[in-house]
Amino acid sequence: MHIPAAFPLSTPGTIAQAEEEPPAPVLGIAPGISSHPGDAVHLLREERMPLAGVPDCVARTYAVIHRHHGVYTHIYTVLESRQHVRRVTHLRRVLDGEQLAAARAWVLAGRHLGRLAF
Repeated sequence: MHIPAAFPLSTPGTIAQAEEEPPAPVLGIAPGISSHPGDAVHLLREERMPLAGVPDCVARTYAVIHRHHGVYTHIYTVLESRQHVRRVTHLRRVLDGEQLAAARAWVLAGRHLGRLAF
């Protein structure tokens, strides 16, 4: 399912960082994402995102800098629903090296929204 641009980036109920703000602090872990000691987890965006059949869906998008087998930056979107009592994790993009700024720009541009399904 393709999510059209009908979801504006600044909707009521959306929690997002302004482009001028520095990235969120490093989290130890994030629900639905595997990480190893030494990995850095950054919450980039959290938003309510009603999907087909899942009206209470919340999407949290993270950038994770993995350092276990080389250095890679992964962008994940984790969908949660109280109605479905589960999480679905989508790997959205993989970047070579430590590219937190590029990951953040990609998410702020709204490119993480396409083809999400619960």
